[in-house]
Amino acid sequence: MSTKTLSLRPATEDDIAQVAKIEKVVHVAPWSEESFRSELTKPYSQFLVFTDDETDSEICGYIVFWIMLDECQILNVAVDLPSRGLGLAKQMIRKAALLAYQNGIRKMVLDVRKSNLSAIHLYQSLRFAITHIRKNFYANGEDAYSMVLFLDGDPLAFSND
Repeated sequence: MSTKTLSLRPATEDDIAQVAKIEKVVHVAPWSEESFRSELTKPYSQFLVFTDDETDSEICGYIVFWIMLDECQILNVAVDLPSRGLGLAKQMIRKAALLAYQNGIRKMVLDVRKSNLSAIHLYQSLRFAITHIRKNFYANGEDAYSMVLFLDGDPLAFSND
């Protein structure tokens, strides 16, 4: 997919099966189709997908985040295996940060498996900081790092490169 032009857009019901297929490949404990479907109905949930501009049907990544109360919480970020290394996850997180900032939110939070070193590196490259460890956070007993990013300064810093 690296030769195609890609765009980020809101997810629809038609995207759920393809998103769930990617989810099963890339996550240790994948969300169900119903979990993704329920995000489409929550007023505080944002669910975006990266698709090819040519057909707008080939999904290569997605992000689910909540803009609620005084913070933005990232719940799920994934890029399919053939599209890794293109900076898509970074672009999705920056888009989430920009949307949060535009909604008056100045803090983003997320939890990440301690074993997910590539994700931790990505988040730290975006200025997220580890705040604490959540013991036995995941169903398999794995701990999570809770991370935070304060959205202050120039909102253009959150735009894509």
